[in-house]
Amino acid sequence: MVGELSPSNKSISSQTKGEPHHLPMPESMLHERPTHNPLSSYMVKPKVHFETQDREEKIILLLRRHVITNIGWVLTALFLFVVPAFWSFVPLVGFFPTRFQIVIIVMWYLLVTAYIFEHFLSWYYNVHIITDERIVDVDFHSLLYKEVSDMKIDNIQDVTFVMGGALRSLLNYGTVYIQTAGQRREFDFDDVPRPDRVAKVLNELIIEEEQEKIEGRVR
Repeated sequence: MVGELSPSNKSISSQTKGEPHHLPMPESMLHERPTHNPLSSYMVKPKVHFETQDREEKIILLLRRHVITNIGWVLTALFLFVVPAFWSFVPLVGFFPTRFQIVIIVMWYLLVTAYIFEHFLSWYYNVHIITDERIVDVDFHSLLYKEVSDMKIDNIQDVTFVMGGALRSLLNYGTVYIQTAGQRREFDFDDVPRPDRVAKVLNELIIEEEQEKIEGRVR
């Protein structure tokens, strides 16, 4: 029975089968209910998958920028939507034929829609993922280009978080800084909700990784 193997036997078994190494769920997350809202900025144990995910790898947290960070482009989009209502007060516009004015308005709203679509996709697909094996940072630049970086939990050296300003403290969001021993020295989870909770989960995973190394269970 696998459950009866000693630590040394587990190490041999893992090396023989070449199976990926997965940490247990952090204690603080055991009783957390999965998040089912796909638009949430703080998703616990979401039922989603990413391209390089292993078959048995479990996502613990999926993070986006706090929804309040969208307020800038949302207000801009609302302003752009009402701009055509004031064109009648511009004398120059009245000289154009009615059909031409309609074409201009349609083109205007198409551009505004593209502006909204671009900013929404940027927010939705720029995500930070914490699994039972690694952290994954997805930088979505456009429909044609994205950058994906990851780092194993055992390469994380230090985790800190910063919540600066009244708004961030009130809405409980901030930036988590993750120092690593890999080629990419630092991962920044910018403006994510509950940064203290995120840092705690990462620290629990680091401690579990260190305990497994002490007990002789290696990759």
